[in-house]
Amino acid sequence: MRISVKTGGLLGKHLPPGGTDNLATIEVAEDATPLDVIAQLGMPEDGTYLVIHNGSAVPKAERGRLRLAADDRLAIMPPLKGG
Repeated sequence: MRISVKTGGLLGKHLPPGGTDNLATIEVAEDATPLDVIAQLGMPEDGTYLVIHNGSAVPKAERGRLRLAADDRLAIMPPLKGG
């Protein structure tokens, strides 16, 4: 099934060719979770990301349980750094 993935900052380098503005449509397995997508894209799995599913933040504990559906929107953002 196909979903849209948006990334922030340097995480855009993990998107497949053809994506623009850190946004790409990708094929994922029917039972994929946000953690599956992170692994599929080759992002460090121990990263501290903000994960947003269809406009709602996904708590870290739910990222391996939430099942994605066709046409979902997933955003994976790097942690904010302040100074």
